[in-house]
Amino acid sequence: MLEIAFWCSVVFVLYGYFGYPCALMILGLFRSRPVNRARITPRVSLVITAYNEEARIADKLENTLRQDYPADALEIIVASDCSSDRTDEIVRRYAGRVRLVRAGERRGKEAAQKLALSEASGDILVFSDVA
Repeated sequence: MLEIAFWCSVVFVLYGYFGYPCALMILGLFRSRPVNRARITPRVSLVITAYNEEARIADKLENTLRQDYPADALEIIVASDCSSDRTDEIVRRYAGRVRLVRAGERRGKEAAQKLALSEASGDILVFSDVA
């Protein structure tokens, strides 16, 4: 009985490594599906959360704006969690390409992200920090 269990295990392992790939290859010979390739550029909303990031926000925005993605399909939203420094002022300089969403009171990163989500219109959401 033990010997039968051993050989069954060997057969199952060999099938997993060799039998199944061979079965898929043979199936592929009889059934082929053409692959339709097209350039897809969904609208992407990039949400950057910031709180008192005046020292780094400009570099982050410059880096983000240099992304190799169509400008009309990339929406950049900075969610300011009631920053008390010049963060909002710096973000407003990029008003043509970047939208500022400012929280009325400091409630944390998650609350700022939710506020930005209510403004986002992208098919894909990407969350980022300034750091």
